[in-house]
This record gives sequence, structure tokens and C-alpha cells, in this order.
Amino acid sequence: MSGVRARDLSLEGFLAWEERQELRYERLGGVARAMAGGTRAHDAIANNLRALLWNALRGTACRVQGPDLKVVTPREDVLYPEALVRCGPADARATTVDDPVLVAEVLSEGTLQRDLVLKRLAYKTIPSLRAILYVWQDQPRVDVVRRGADGRWDDDEPAVGPDATLALPELGIEIPLAAVYEGVAFAGEE
Repeated sequence: MSGVRARDLSLEGFLAWEERQELRYERLGGVARAMAGGTRAHDAIANNLRALLWNALRGTACRVQGPDLKVVTPREDVLYPEALVRCGPADARATTVDDPVLVAEVLSEGTLQRDLVLKRLAYKTIPSLRAILYVWQDQPRVDVVRRGADGRWDDDEPAVGPDATLALPELGIEIPLAAVYEGVAFAGEE
């Protein structure tokens, strides 16, 4: 089913099918696609980001999760962000989330176009979502797309450089970019 049309499957049918597979599959615009592995930098950045969010949200009603939970959009896309934050009570047995307030994608060369265009459009359909983070792995940069009080999505707001701080007023927290990229060397660095 990888890379083929999955429109003939209902959301429930797709989720049941995917659960029986050895690989994880995203469904975007009716097309199912197997998830590929990532680089060491990708993994380190995603782990750092989840740990930083986890620590910053301690004592609140919000929790960071990912990358094994599926985000399901109102148009029945099924996505696996590297990190997501949702607030409030939750069913511990659930494998899907339909009400995140924040999602984060670590950008890879092979998925850049899909993440920045197709997945962005899918994420923007989620009523609860307040921020989308695009975390670059070849430079210390995080672009934030925010939903304003009027419900409209603002232009990307970049935090760039190791001395920058990622401000997330949606959650009442700030995260230093140096910590997001801890242990990651960029081209030209040792």
C-alpha cells in the first residue's frame, strides 16, 4: 500500500490495516506512505526537543508525546509528528490524537517538500492546533507557524542561531535553541 491511493479505506479501515503492518504508515490526501528511518542528527534533535518540552511542561495539564502516536486530522489524514503537545485528560490506551495544541516536524532533505506544504495544510485543519514547529537539522533554526486569536495562521516566525530562544507563549514556555541542538554537529563543525 506504500505510496498508493488509500481512499477506498475508511479512517477506521486504514488504522486497522496500519496496525497490522511492520512499518508505520502516514496517510495524507488519501495516499498511504511508509515512514522511513532518519539520521542520527534527526533522532538527536527530536529526542532533545521532546525532553525539553517534557521538562518545561512539568506540573501543567499539558504533556509532550510522539513519535509513535498518530495525529488524525478532520479530513482523516494520519500523521506522525516527531513531537506533539496536548492538554487535558487523555485515554492512556489511545493510539491517536485529534486535539494537539502543538506539533513539531524535524525537517529532512527527503521529506522537506511534503512537510512544509502537504503536512502543513493538513495540520492547519485541526481546530485545537495553535503552533507548528519546523525544526531544521542542517542549521540551528526553528520556524514557528502560529494560529492567531482570530483563527488565522500567521507567517513563519524563525528562531535562528544557537543563542536564540524558541518562545512558545501558547504553552507559556521558552526553550533555548542551543539545548534543542545539543550534541548535533553541523557541516564544517567537528
